[in-house]
Amino acid sequence: MTGFFVGALAVTALYCALTAWGWRRARRDVAALSPPEDALTDPVPLSVIVAARNEETALPRLLRRLLGQIRAGDELLIVDDGSTDATASIARQWCASHAAIRLIHRPAAAASGSKKATLSRGIAAASNDLLAFTDADGRPAPTWLDRMRTLHAATDDEVVLTGYSPMRTPEDAAPLVGPFARYETLIAGIYTAAAAGLRRPYMAVGRNLSYPRSVFEAVNGFDAHAETLSGDDDLFVQSVHRHGTARVLAPTDPETFVETDSPATWSTWIRQKRRHVSTGRHYPWTVGLHLALFHGSFALLWLAPLAIGTTGLGLLATGLLARHAALAPAADALDEDDLLAAFPLWEFGYVLYLLTLAPLGLLSEPEEWR
Repeated sequence: MTGFFVGALAVTALYCALTAWGWRRARRDVAALSPPEDALTDPVPLSVIVAARNEETALPRLLRRLLGQIRAGDELLIVDDGSTDATASIARQWCASHAAIRLIHRPAAAASGSKKATLSRGIAAASNDLLAFTDADGRPAPTWLDRMRTLHAATDDEVVLTGYSPMRTPEDAAPLVGPFARYETLIAGIYTAAAAGLRRPYMAVGRNLSYPRSVFEAVNGFDAHAETLSGDDDLFVQSVHRHGTARVLAPTDPETFVETDSPATWSTWIRQKRRHVSTGRHYPWTVGLHLALFHGSFALLWLAPLAIGTTGLGLLATGLLARHAALAPAADALDEDDLLAAFPLWEFGYVLYLLTLAPLGLLSEPEEWR
């Protein structure tokens, strides 16, 4: 029995080492890029695409942030997917006073219920080859667009940029939900960058993504996973990697961040995560196997104290130290190190999430993307 848990620790330690190595390599890959001197004096125009559904509260804030970053030739496309609130009318008002903003409106009767279909309409309507994507409730850093365009300009290769999107806790959030949502988002962001650094990208976040239209067309857009509700980020990145169409890079500097608020209630967070996790049903089996080994081995360590007593407690403590060693440098670089003060608590919650909510998301898929 002890040998079984020792094996679980060995697997955990191996994946922690790979995570740390991949993270450092991802950082070096981006740092090695050297943008040309005229990257901002003669900027490549961008089309920013925002899929929106019932976002009347968040949309004006996003538009104000993005308009401060728009350069000549840029455009901002709001693709309204059958909103039943004032989203479309708000977008029209902004279009009337800002030439860079365009609205693509689908009436509720024609709404797709699929974010990928909504984004595809935006991509088809875009005037520029270089695309950037965010969500209506995102808060891009003031330098987001310029940083994305300079990273694209810094290489002759086509690249997909998968940026980090930290969560911030709203004042009305229920106890613990904000910090835990932040922690889970941090873990996902570290894994995203580490996988890109290991040249095995499998994950991204749709509110901070950028790539050329030519990459989208080379993998036939979202056709490979058209039957799934989600996947405009994870499954798309996997398609790009599988076809060898472009390099996937994970910038982690604050200039590329797109913040968002965490859910305010546990029920909202559970619905959100169930939708996100459901995408994993369509991951390649190799990706699923690695995730099962990594997460499963660490979950087993939490059972070790119950099964083998003091020795198991020592194995769990060693596993926690290995994970802390792998995650702490990344948390510090992403300015999320305050979360590590309650590291064991969040790790326990993360394991509960993996053992309960994640399987539920894998068993069934939501019917709408918002």
